[in-house]
Amino acid sequence: MFLYFIPFVVACVLLFTATVVRPRLIYEFPYFMAGTFIAFILPQAYALYKNAWGGVYLESTLLMCCLCLAACWFGYLPRAHTGFLQKLNVPVSTSRFLHGGIVLVLVGYYFTYKFGTLPEDDITSSLTGIGTIYLFFGGLAYPGFAICFYCALKTRSVFAWAMSAVAAWIPFQAAIFYGRREPTALFLISLGMSLFFLREKQAPRFVVIGAVLGAMFIIPAVGEYRKTAAQDPIEAWKQLDVVQQFNEYFDVNAVSEVKNAAVLIAATRESGAYQWGAGYWNRLVFRFVPAQFLGESFKNSLMIGGEQRDLGDFIEDELGYRIPPGSTVTGLGDSFNQFDYFGCLLFAAMAYLFKNLWAAAKQPNGTVAQILYIQTTTSAMRALTHETIDFLPGFIYSALFIALVALYARERPVTIGKPVVLKVPVGTPG
Repeated sequence: MFLYFIPFVVACVLLFTATVVRPRLIYEFPYFMAGTFIAFILPQAYALYKNAWGGVYLESTLLMCCLCLAACWFGYLPRAHTGFLQKLNVPVSTSRFLHGGIVLVLVGYYFTYKFGTLPEDDITSSLTGIGTIYLFFGGLAYPGFAICFYCALKTRSVFAWAMSAVAAWIPFQAAIFYGRREPTALFLISLGMSLFFLREKQAPRFVVIGAVLGAMFIIPAVGEYRKTAAQDPIEAWKQLDVVQQFNEYFDVNAVSEVKNAAVLIAATRESGAYQWGAGYWNRLVFRFVPAQFLGESFKNSLMIGGEQRDLGDFIEDELGYRIPPGSTVTGLGDSFNQFDYFGCLLFAAMAYLFKNLWAAAKQPNGTVAQILYIQTTTSAMRALTHETIDFLPGFIYSALFIALVALYARERPVTIGKPVVLKVPVGTPG
């Protein structure tokens, strides 16, 4: 275990040190992913290493930590693809881009409202009905906010700032009253990256350090905060004991997502039941094929194996261990469940995609690429903290609706007609 844990720690420290020395690096894929590894994976991995929990399968998990972090770096090294850059070099009208953002916000507000009208049991249960449709379109408030805020920074229009404030309410509510981590991160990233792209204002060094270390301590306490935040978020915050919650990571019986990953790796190795990529296709079907309109049987017929594998049930069937409700298996576990150790290459693929998005965002007409980059950042983080099979649906979702706005806002080149030449017949009196 020592052989794999120490290189993982060293790699995390090196990437984080580079970010502290040059804070602007935090906006690029290998470095914000290293921050995610440090804040989310490293403390839990250390707890398991310290308690010598998991035996040989902990070794496999720590090796996956090393491989996935290394893949984030090496996948980012190749040059961006020229053809990809050309496709994202799209001049847009800022006013029309703002109009598109406002439409996304309004759609998001409407479906968020509709979701709130559902019975309490439907909201708190595992959603499989019309609530999934409401959530799907309700999420458009987030790219809508990013576009409105971006346009407000660019134009300094009072109207754009007002729409940004309106759009900010949904992510603000998700953060304060529900303690939602991903919407909170997406909201803050939208603010920070828009300032970087448009004003070249990078996060101060102390903000970078505070964000990573603060997230490390706050993440374990989010569950406690959520219990009472909806009624009184101020009191919920006062009652938090962040240090105590963080220290509970190191209890051998504590809930741990990295422990879940180790158990999933064990179940996969013992059974040999790899999915070989089926999970990625099945998640796309799950996210984008509405059973409410096309029927459950038709939806299942599109899935490889006839259904989406429930990793919790898979672990319980193979090992008799049930992962705690509300916890995840992390991208370490689910990528291993797909392709064994080669699952780390999925992080390399994400890295190369982000290299292209970053290069496209730095072009003169990089507005669309910048918004897509902002929206996709949390999808990459989620691929590590939750499951890699969530990344592609998240990317397609953002790309689809941002592309629709870009199509509406795109500036068409002005074509000037050829000059008319009057031909005068020879011999005609002048």
